[in-house]
Amino acid sequence: MADEVTLLDRKGGSHGLGRIEAVKELVPDAWYFTSHFPDDPVLAGSLVAEGAVQLLELYALSLGLHLTLPDARFQPVPGLRTEVKVRGQITPRNARIEYRIDITELTLLPRPSLVADVVVLRDGTPSIGVTGLGIRLREKPGTPYRPETAGTVPHFLGRLSPATGEPALLNEFHMAHAAKGDLAVAMGPEFEVYADSRAPYIPNGDFLFVDRVMKLEGTRGTLKRGAVMVTEYDAPEDAWYYADNGHPYMPNCVYMESSLQAAILLGYYLGATLPFPEEQFSIRNLDGRATLVKDVDLRGKTVQHRSTLLSSDRMPGSILQNFFYELSCDGEVFYTGESLFGYFNEKALAHQVGLDKGQHVLPWLDTQAARPAGTRRVDLREYRAAEATRGGPRLAGGHLDLVEWLDVLPGGGEHGQGYLRGHRSIRPDEWYFSCHFHRDPVMPGSLGVEALLQGMQVYAVETGLTDGLRNPRFALSSGTETKWTYRGQILRTDPDMEFDVHVKEVRREPGRIVLLGDAHVWKSTLRIYRLEDLGIEIHHD
Repeated sequence: MADEVTLLDRKGGSHGLGRIEAVKELVPDAWYFTSHFPDDPVLAGSLVAEGAVQLLELYALSLGLHLTLPDARFQPVPGLRTEVKVRGQITPRNARIEYRIDITELTLLPRPSLVADVVVLRDGTPSIGVTGLGIRLREKPGTPYRPETAGTVPHFLGRLSPATGEPALLNEFHMAHAAKGDLAVAMGPEFEVYADSRAPYIPNGDFLFVDRVMKLEGTRGTLKRGAVMVTEYDAPEDAWYYADNGHPYMPNCVYMESSLQAAILLGYYLGATLPFPEEQFSIRNLDGRATLVKDVDLRGKTVQHRSTLLSSDRMPGSILQNFFYELSCDGEVFYTGESLFGYFNEKALAHQVGLDKGQHVLPWLDTQAARPAGTRRVDLREYRAAEATRGGPRLAGGHLDLVEWLDVLPGGGEHGQGYLRGHRSIRPDEWYFSCHFHRDPVMPGSLGVEALLQGMQVYAVETGLTDGLRNPRFALSSGTETKWTYRGQILRTDPDMEFDVHVKEVRREPGRIVLLGDAHVWKSTLRIYRLEDLGIEIHHD
């Protein structure tokens, strides 16, 4: 019921989820007229709807949704309400019909599915409107679609690595369930114990940076040093973070999150929490260190993570796990690190006292007897508005607009090399709360670090480090190990976040300037993050 697709736009439509346009050339004596009705030929509305369904199926195939299940079929979406309005009949006198389809919903949960609104035109005149037309893909009866007992995956579950062509153990469908769906679909029947209770999830939506599990060297229930999981993440060429970032490469928060999410997945999949089905755990990153070995262009590339369990220890109300990880692309390692995670029950999480045992430690600027001469406040709204006329390196925005104002003091701070203090008000509807984590919303620590880096970038411009440079642009600091300690989290109910950075080194090299510092983050009056050797670079021609 469709001859030609004239438009297939994955970013188009009223919801930005896709738009399809197609045509069907009509033949006056075709079967669809002669059989409906005798002596009163019209094109049946059900056949027009069938054409729209076929186009939705085509779109699903073009997205690769069928690759997440090994042997699936198309079905209607159960429980979906569809409304149809017909305002003109289609007869043999009409030469063609045209379809205008806007995708309104696109999900992998509970199965891959599409919902769309459809307008059908007869010879250019809108005649039929369909609201809420949907299809889904579902495995055929008896076809394996999830891990089996103990997390084993003896059957191919439909997906190949786009980088190597090797069969994946688990794919995007399973990661979607690990992020916001049925944990038993993601990890096997043992996780059915969490069907009616809150359990840890990996991040979801715009903050999910693991797509597939390729290999597992380890046994569920055996949490010993040396277990390895290899996972993959496809970095789309048009990902939101490339558009929002101030330079064309991947921002630091994605490096951090992708590596941490892959490590979390290993420990969780091995069954860290399964001995305690009655507990409702939250997962938090506690400590870490990471080095960007080489800043590479990952647009359109597949990132491979190799996560290794170093230790797993139980204690009252919590489980602590330490991991080493490497990120590579095309066989080249570009990011390495080590991180400690904790699973905490509600009682253990309630007793967090920050880095200073509950004491209020002021930012350095507030400990000075008087506001030091030369301290200047920078309003980030005004700063961003002036970027176009000022020229120079561009600051990140959109999802990565993370700072409201900064106090900048050249020559200040604990090292006497420079100082900045920043502020951000927290709104309960911030985009990242719904992504991190499902039923346990907290601000990602990586976005707190991203705010620090943003502050350092503004500091560099405001103190003249970019003056006179040809084509200056921001980049991440490579070759330096950054260490962090987290002892708290920012919640929807927290009013604000403050941070400061003590510049410790400004290093000038051919083609780049390196800025390093030590930093802290507060939630209200509680200091919760400490970072050492945090850095940015300014590259120039």
